[in-house]
Amino acid sequence: MAWLDGERAGLVAAVGWAREERFADAAVRLALYLGEYLHWRRYFDDLIAVAEAAREAAHRAGDRLNEAIAWDHLGNALRATGRAGEAIEAHTRARDLHQATGDRHREACVWNNLGLALREAGRAKEAIDAYTRARDLHQATGDRHGEAGTWDNLGRTEHEAGRAKEAIEAHTRARDLSRAVGDRHGEAIAWHNLGSTLREAGRAEEAIEAYGKSLDLLRGFEDWYHEGLALYNLALAHESAHRPAEARTAYLQAVDAFTCANAPTEAAQVRTRAAEQPEYLPTLTPCPHAPE
Repeated sequence: MAWLDGERAGLVAAVGWAREERFADAAVRLALYLGEYLHWRRYFDDLIAVAEAAREAAHRAGDRLNEAIAWDHLGNALRATGRAGEAIEAHTRARDLHQATGDRHREACVWNNLGLALREAGRAKEAIDAYTRARDLHQATGDRHGEAGTWDNLGRTEHEAGRAKEAIEAHTRARDLSRAVGDRHGEAIAWHNLGSTLREAGRAEEAIEAYGKSLDLLRGFEDWYHEGLALYNLALAHESAHRPAEARTAYLQAVDAFTCANAPTEAAQVRTRAAEQPEYLPTLTPCPHAPE
């Protein structure tokens, strides 16, 4: 991660060589390899740029597989920047290309990402249908890792639809599947989402325990954004349990995590919330990864 942080500007610039035919294949592969890193660090403008370059080069070369993957990466970046309608279009293009090539595994992944974009656009019923398609395809191909992520996303949408029982069951399935395949990060996210459903169901103590499990697993991943979310929601659960001191501490830690995650809007919102707590003090904890 430290090497990627230092080399990011050069790597992103190198993807621009995809416009030259002799470099196109290598530049497309580089763009797609960078996708996870750029998404993890929340460099969404860079992610959009490299995904667009890869999509255009793959299309010119008639490489439908990499074109589909690039459309999917582009959709994820567009959704993260609030452009849900464009993300839906991008994921739909990716899905259609994977269906045309008969790649059921990648089609399942795209159905899941399409569900995320539909949920972001407020189209919950269509999102549930997309997650169901993704889950069934993952089960058919034996991809328990992908199935776990889809169960978790399905649970979030059920939660937002007010179906707490179904959401708890879905998040529990996601947690157990992630643990079974050794995916500690996926298990952490499932614990977090389970905690949020429990908290909104009025089960604050269980929610606090779930957030604690999530944070224990997240430490060491440098996933500051999800750590910030878990700390923020932990603070809300402490508020529900009438523990203002614990809530204040969690809010301040969440501000630090969001700052490290290059998420200034979230950091500012949580800082405001922290200031409303008794005995507020500003946080000065240094960040191990200082975003530009």
